Amino acid sequence: MLFFKYKNNNLFCENIKVSDICKKFETPFYLYSSNALVNNYNNLDKLLKGINYLIAYSVKANSNISVLKTFSNCGAGADVVSIGELKKAIKAGISSSKIVYSGVGKSNEEIAYALKANIEQFNVESLEELETISLIAQQMNAVANIALRVNPDITAGGHPKISTGKKTDKFGIPISKSKKIYKFAKELSNINIKGVDIHIGSQISNLSPFKKAFKKVLNFCMELDSLGFDIKNIDLGGGIGIDYESDKQDLKFLNKYVNLIKDIFKKTNKKIIIEPGRFLVANAGILVTKVLYKKIVDNKNFLIIDAGMNDLMRPALYDAKHLIKPLEKKIKNQMTKKFEVVGTICETADVMVKGAKIYKTVKKGDFYFIDKTGAYGHVMSSSYNSKSIASEVMINKNDYTEIKKRINTEDLLKFEKTAAWLRKK
Repeated sequence: MLFFKYKNNNLFCENIKVSDICKKFETPFYLYSSNALVNNYNNLDKLLKGINYLIAYSVKANSNISVLKTFSNCGAGADVVSIGELKKAIKAGISSSKIVYSGVGKSNEEIAYALKANIEQFNVESLEELETISLIAQQMNAVANIALRVNPDITAGGHPKISTGKKTDKFGIPISKSKKIYKFAKELSNINIKGVDIHIGSQISNLSPFKKAFKKVLNFCMELDSLGFDIKNIDLGGGIGIDYESDKQDLKFLNKYVNLIKDIFKKTNKKIIIEPGRFLVANAGILVTKVLYKKIVDNKNFLIIDAGMNDLMRPALYDAKHLIKPLEKKIKNQMTKKFEVVGTICETADVMVKGAKIYKTVKKGDFYFIDKTGAYGHVMSSSYNSKSIASEVMINKNDYTEIKKRINTEDLLKFEKTAAWLRKK
């Protein structure tokens, strides 16, 4: 919580008291520290010095245009998975020469748009995708830079729903079959083979799967080079894990991760691309919420808050664990008890925090925040149960602004209409 700190028992984000922001914006809302984003980027950037590299921020983690602009100002590239993310990245000022396009289902429209933008490379996920890119490039009289996303069949060790490097996952081309497809790609006049790509998963906290994957991809690149290919980029994907249940940011794992990259690829001058998302944004954001009710059922304590799985899907989807804390700390030795913190959505899965230690004196109207929600938070939110979609606010030192307005029911209704035959009397 480097940029989120308690001062005189009140939570501050940079120089702003968070409870003051609650007077202006309706809860729940997401709150980001601009300088936390910059600090996280700089920590990684400094460690990578000495090699040929590109930090391509994984836009899917948090695609707010102000977040992207912050990283653009730092010199970042972008890893995108949709035309929407690509348009946002370009609008934020990220050079198209620093953008890689991932994802298994690129549409013809998306491919054409990315070709026109002249991105760094497509990370190609299948033979049919390669053929489609080649055909569209031919029709546009263009050349597409590509890398094949190879699947090394490695278990990353994280949650199975965010595993992407096993042969049973939908991502990538089996590494054993990739050489044949590279040879095919070499014969396509509108295709320029730029690199090799892997991405084995997300929220990885063990170096072992990274080490196995990186060695596999290096050996594969050396084999391609021996066959006359000119591989310029090695895209290692993302996956750097963080500790959601600690107040501190431990950079030891990041140091080890970067040292591993430098050690394995020390003899190559190829550009190393990494696609961090969670590491750069998770601890830069919190979800501010308000207590609605306390409820005790058969000695089980429920705390009902106005933020739910529609605002933060991770606990319901991934069994993810987050800390929840008050905006205002009570006096020392204040008694606590365990609560199941739940949202308002009509789903049993709508549990935000299990076994949270909450002040016994907690009451309706108290403000709390769910920590480290800057990644895969607002981007995964929805209007389920016809709920409003939370606003986003960003702080920079003494200044703050709403960077995405709250989407209320009235806003949602603008996109709906009653069928003509139902309007007849």
